[in-house]
Amino acid sequence: QASLRANFATRPAATTLMAYKPGAGISKDALERLRARKQADAGIADVPAEDNNQQWDRLLGEGAKKKLRCGICTRPLSEQEQLDKGLVCAACTANAAAAGATSALPVVATALASEEFGADVFYYCSRFARSARARPAKHAGVAEAVVAEEGDSGKASPSKASSSRPLIVGDCCANISRGAPIHQSCNVRAGRIPIGVLSFNLLADCYIRVEGQPWNAFAFCEDSLLDWEQRLPLIIETLQSSAADIICLQEVMVEERCPPGKKKEEWTWPAWIDKLEGYTCVLQDFTQKEWEKTAQRNERVVGKRVPTGLATLYRTPRFEECAGAKHGSGSGITLFLRCRDAAADGDAGGGAAAGALELAVGNLHLLGDPSRAAEHLKSLSSLKKNMGKSAARLACGDFNNECGAGSEVAEWFVQEGFVEAPTGTSWAEPGKAQRLDHIFFSGRLRVEAASGPLTDAEVASGLPCVSCPSDHAPIAALLSGEAPRSRGPW
Repeated sequence: QASLRANFATRPAATTLMAYKPGAGISKDALERLRARKQADAGIADVPAEDNNQQWDRLLGEGAKKKLRCGICTRPLSEQEQLDKGLVCAACTANAAAAGATSALPVVATALASEEFGADVFYYCSRFARSARARPAKHAGVAEAVVAEEGDSGKASPSKASSSRPLIVGDCCANISRGAPIHQSCNVRAGRIPIGVLSFNLLADCYIRVEGQPWNAFAFCEDSLLDWEQRLPLIIETLQSSAADIICLQEVMVEERCPPGKKKEEWTWPAWIDKLEGYTCVLQDFTQKEWEKTAQRNERVVGKRVPTGLATLYRTPRFEECAGAKHGSGSGITLFLRCRDAAADGDAGGGAAAGALELAVGNLHLLGDPSRAAEHLKSLSSLKKNMGKSAARLACGDFNNECGAGSEVAEWFVQEGFVEAPTGTSWAEPGKAQRLDHIFFSGRLRVEAASGPLTDAEVASGLPCVSCPSDHAPIAALLSGEAPRSRGPW
């Protein structure tokens, strides 16, 4: 015992820490020590830092360092940007400064760098926070937007405070001029894959001025504006000049002809679609007996033996089908496409070995009777089933519905996590315009640009008119996608 006392007596005195007392909380001294350590570790002066764990060494080799990236666009920061201790790159900082006081991003990228958890807060706010903004004048015909919040999965969930349809509208949403190449509307930032989408109801010739159907009398139109032979060249020009990657067509008049490589006539897509260079066409997959039945029905009702349906086209150099298409009379066409391109900077989202971008594309034409909302929801439920568990989903077409606040169709898309591209009005009779055509999307997709509303002249005259060959104007959107990142071996 004497020797033990001597040993304890010769040891240096240990630092006395206050014992934890239940109910008393953490002492102020302990809190200050914790805060000091966090502030010391939260800086970015020591990044990129060397990671010494064995798993990291096995993957990337000994001495590998993490790559410091922009908190907004994920582009690797330059050496000067790292020396300046910036959290975002110079390009994103310049965009934020140009946006002014209304921007959702702080102009000074290092404003929070010295604060506790400052870097984490900045990254979170710059990535997820969106501010409600006034709609630009070019989209004045669109209803008020609702802010959508994106989670890590990329799936948007609209704010519960409002039941309006979800629209992503902001300063970054450029305008797409009708007839102009969609991809030229704006530059998609590095690391994302651009996707040009166009939807167009062609107004089938067999549904014009049918006896006993006053809704298609088009009394305000001259005969020449309704003549199919005069409308078709403008339709082809509009589609070809858009250079869209994905084209969804409604009211396509199916032709009975002998397709290339076939020896017998059959119902197939019209021959004029073959004039669109660089596209693969997928027509609704009905049997010849079903097409013939539809043709006979139209002959009885509208006086012309021609069936109509949906057709989806995709640009072959950029996309390929990665699974069999699914079809339905109510749910339309669902294609499963894989993009052949890499991301704009060759890094497909910044991961090491990223996969190809895949998406499910639904082409719809809902019934024109608003009182049949139950059938609309049934068609949408069938579309959901056809799309399965696709990470990126796109649904567009003629909804015959403005999808305004409180409508059952809009609520369905809200609940399924879709957001809508802010396209403008697309249908008009003299003095009245409506948004009946829509482009919805979900998953890791983002809207970069969208087509605007009808011109004052088109609303005044009604559609069709000299500038628009159908009673529906084509709508377009430039989306950008992020390829999925492959998982590590752990």
